[in-house]
Formats: sequence, structure tokens, C-alpha cells
Amino acid sequence: MAPSHGRRLVAGYDGSPAARCAVAVAARRAGPRGTVCVVHAYRPPPERYDILDRDRWHADHRERAQALLDTVLLTGDDELLDTNYETVLVPGPTAAALAGVATATDADEIVVGARGLGPVRSLLGSVSHELLTIADRPVLVIPARAVDRIAHRPAA
Repeated sequence: MAPSHGRRLVAGYDGSPAARCAVAVAARRAGPRGTVCVVHAYRPPPERYDILDRDRWHADHRERAQALLDTVLLTGDDELLDTNYETVLVPGPTAAALAGVATATDADEIVVGARGLGPVRSLLGSVSHELLTIADRPVLVIPARAVDRIAHRPAA
């Protein structure tokens, strides 16, 4: 039986359909009393930037990332409204950001959507693949081919 407080899940979000699907799946898995921590990672500025440029870079990226995260809660399904949501902005590589937030918040699992960028991209590495190698808890990857099917699934 699930604990009365629900589960805590971390979901990666970049605004893509796969990421929106990951948030919806995380909310369903967290349950009505659960919490989904929606994480967006952004690249830190290059080292060559001086301190004022670095501050502007961070401010600009935080502003854009926060606007992106704010939209995730506006596009949710009615069935997911009982889920609690938190949003977190993290500078740095996406997989490390997701794993770090999951550890820091003692999440039950991490949910990400795969965008299916093809075999060449997978040779270079993907966020989901890297996350599977560094995470210290279960990781659920929503395959790109499953996104439409899951997104249009009728409410339970």
C-alpha cells in the first residue's frame, strides 16, 4: 500500500512533448497526494565571460527557464490537479541536475522523456542514457514512440 503522503518523483522538463509527457506520467505515478519536482537544467556561461556578463547570462537563462517551467502547470490534465508540483532550475548538465535533485529531495524515482534523436545522437550520448548510468534510484524513460499514445490515453 502506498504511503498516505504520496510519492515524490523528479521529472525533467525542457518544454518538448516528451518532457510534457514525462511530467504527466510522473504525476500519475506520484498519485493525488504525491509531489512532482519538475527540473529544468540550463548551461552555465562560458568561462571567458567576465563577472557582469556571467551575472547577465545567469539572469537571462533563469528568466527563460522559469517561464518555461511556469507553462508546465498551465497545460496539465484535470486528473493531475491533486498532485503537488515544485519547480527547480539548476545550472549544469541535465542528467547530473536530475540525479542531484532526486538525491537531494529523496525522490522515489526519476521520469524523463526520450526525444528519439536517432543513432548518431545516441552515439554522442543522451540525457536518458547518461541518467541511467549515474542515478542512484529508479529511472523511468518514456520512449519517443510512446509519447503520443500516453498523451492521448483516456483518464483512468
